[in-house]
Amino acid sequence: GVLNTPAFEDFKTYVLDETTTGSALVFVDHKHVSATAVLNYAQENYSQGHCDHKAVLKLEPTVVWSKLNALKDRKLSQRDFAVFIEDWVSVLEITDVDGNVISGGQALAAIRNMKIDSSVSADHSVTNQSESRSRFEQVEARSKEECTPAYFKIRDSAYLGLDERLIVLRLIINTNDEKPVFSIQIVKEELLLDEIIQDFKAKVIELLPDNPVRIGTFAA
Repeated sequence: GVLNTPAFEDFKTYVLDETTTGSALVFVDHKHVSATAVLNYAQENYSQGHCDHKAVLKLEPTVVWSKLNALKDRKLSQRDFAVFIEDWVSVLEITDVDGNVISGGQALAAIRNMKIDSSVSADHSVTNQSESRSRFEQVEARSKEECTPAYFKIRDSAYLGLDERLIVLRLIINTNDEKPVFSIQIVKEELLLDEIIQDFKAKVIELLPDNPVRIGTFAA
């Protein structure tokens, strides 16, 4: 059979109750925040068990982490992004491109009052032997307000039971259309995911110090 649980303590007690020799191997999936203990990997009278009795610990993502992953790289209209800021402003630290902290009210006003500006410049030069022309078009998203948000910081554990960490979001503004389109990216997302899985592995080792813990998956 297989036990599936999101709770560290229930995973621990089940593994300890179901193994008498302490021989259960634990595998931490590096692509998902989950760990699988193979409880009958080996038995007292046999060198190899059936490997069909397992306990699976799979942590649940926090509300914040679920929301960020649902929003990242998604194109949001000006109204939808303003609603996101309004709903989450109490847990966000907002800074401009220079790192200066701005208030939620200032950020919200900047988003709501943003528009697309377009300007065109042309250069024309002539000599006795040649003639050249160049055309340069600049499109920029501008806000009527002075404080335009660039980064959003939030402290969260990402998964229930892990340590709280700093998550930084980068604001991307698309100016290809007549109206600005917004999206957010998780800064250094790959490094952040590696930190999360290493934190998870350390907690599994602390939970079951007498059991060997490996990064990877196992199939019998």
